[in-house]
Amino acid sequence: MLMPRKLYTAIFCLLLPFYFFRLFWKGLYNKEYLFRWPERLGISKNSPLKGKSLIWIHAVSIGEVNASMPLIRSFIEKYPDIEILVTTTTPTGSKLLIERLGNKIKHQYMPVDIPLFINFFLDKWKPKILILLETEIWPNIIFNCNNRGILTTLVNARLSEKSKENYLKFSSVIRPAIESLDLLLAQFESDKSRFLEIADKKEINLCGNLKFDQDVPLELIEISKTVREDWSLDGVKRPVLIAASTHELEEEIVLEAYKKVIKQYPNTLLILVPRHLERFEKVKNIVKNSGLQFASRSKKTSVTSKTQVLLGDTIGELNFLYSLADVAFVGGSLIDHGGQNLLEPSAQSLPLLSGPSLRNFLDISEQLKQNEGLKIVNNSRELSDRFMDYIADDQEMERAGNNAFEVFMKNRGALGNISNHLDLLLKETI
Repeated sequence: MLMPRKLYTAIFCLLLPFYFFRLFWKGLYNKEYLFRWPERLGISKNSPLKGKSLIWIHAVSIGEVNASMPLIRSFIEKYPDIEILVTTTTPTGSKLLIERLGNKIKHQYMPVDIPLFINFFLDKWKPKILILLETEIWPNIIFNCNNRGILTTLVNARLSEKSKENYLKFSSVIRPAIESLDLLLAQFESDKSRFLEIADKKEINLCGNLKFDQDVPLELIEISKTVREDWSLDGVKRPVLIAASTHELEEEIVLEAYKKVIKQYPNTLLILVPRHLERFEKVKNIVKNSGLQFASRSKKTSVTSKTQVLLGDTIGELNFLYSLADVAFVGGSLIDHGGQNLLEPSAQSLPLLSGPSLRNFLDISEQLKQNEGLKIVNNSRELSDRFMDYIADDQEMERAGNNAFEVFMKNRGALGNISNHLDLLLKETI
């Protein structure tokens, strides 16, 4: 299988100028993309401490960084003499990681999947084990690690139907990469089945989803309670809706639905949180053009009695913003994207609304629907109707929120499963 990987590498090399042009293009909206390019070529100013074994964890962006937090913290506690390097691909993932863990870990960007740059990286860091999260399968990185005796693992692994179809198109490259992993732990049976369609001889165990093992800090609950009281009008708490992780075209649908809601419930506040940092300014203009009174979280604008929309244009605050809401709509689902994380609002006992595109979270969404914690909406009319149903019925709102939380609690335990498997490997290596 050497030739397919060589061809893959050659194509990757040809695409390298386009990769950096894409970083530059993104840098026009988010300047962080313009910095630290040498790290993407495996070169870093940072370096490991001498005499310490190093664990390398790759968490591509915000979602994976959030998921990896319980695992990283358990490593810090369990292995105080081991150094931990966490790589990300996006600046937003990098920022969140540094804010949450600071100098407890080392961080740099993941090198592109070209052997020359990977070898620069491996020569510098010399990890004992690579822990990839979710869907990160990089053939050259896995091959070069194996070649150096570095253990390779893919944990909390998920594989959507669409990703599986894409991988099957390049199975001559992807299959050997999957088969050479020392450990593969899939989230659910459906993920395992899809992986086996690509590499049918691979031993795969189940672990659940790490995102279920995240806890909501008690201080967050206290702070949000105080904020909600401050937002009250004449001693009555305002209904608060949140539309989170929204994508292109979804903000217009949400705002149209919200305008219908405030005709009947004028004191309702909407928290709108776009998915991508580079879209914050565009979404701000969409809200401005809608004629609604809004406050910007990034500008720390106060929410007054006249504020109708709070724009969540910050990074790393989604859990806090969820804690302020009564009902949550989760985006990436009214367009053909496959949905976004339903677990964070479930952890906070929020009744959930989503569009029909949920292929990235099929198992979780099915559990939530069956337990009546999640309702599907197809357009702005249905979204406004469901919002108003909950505002009008506190008992139903509480029941649906408790149902969502019940699903969240039933699925905890992934951290223990993953840790048990990794501990066995680490004992042999470190």
